[in-house]
Amino acid sequence: MHIFGNFDGLIRDFGASDSIEVIEGRIVMEGIFIPFRMYATGWILIAGCILLGQRLDGWQYGLPLGTLLVASLLMHEVGHMIAASALGVPVREFGLRLGGAYNRRAYATCRRDEILISAAGPLMNLCVALPLLLLPKVGFQLALGNLALCVVNLLPLPSSDGLRIVRMMRGSGDVAIPAR
Repeated sequence: MHIFGNFDGLIRDFGASDSIEVIEGRIVMEGIFIPFRMYATGWILIAGCILLGQRLDGWQYGLPLGTLLVASLLMHEVGHMIAASALGVPVREFGLRLGGAYNRRAYATCRRDEILISAAGPLMNLCVALPLLLLPKVGFQLALGNLALCVVNLLPLPSSDGLRIVRMMRGSGDVAIPAR
């Protein structure tokens, strides 16, 4: 299902390389298909982000701010997916639901890789925050939002990247056992 229409033209408009395309609603990175799933509750999250944007910046900038906040959530997951793909860990899907953006992937085969994948999402938010300061009107709020996503995800809270990193560093987290 094409929720956002045809992404192919959008990706070409931004000058992406030929190694990234969208085919039949799936992101393709160098031959890797990663399906996007939009839950019905994801629309509630989008509406909430737009209302938050409206509350912070008024109706004129609320829609762009809210939309870019959702994009920040998805970029966080893209950070995890890029790291997982680079380390050879299969990613099954990513999507959006009321609880936020998510990705489903296999466990890495070693703790170091699991830590790198877990840290990649907050690192993506950190890397995205600085260029956002250049956007007029909404840039400062978006940069703060990305910094907040980075910090909150690094805290060792239930189902956070920070807890996964702490568990892997302590040796109490699960990793996949390589097949022989």
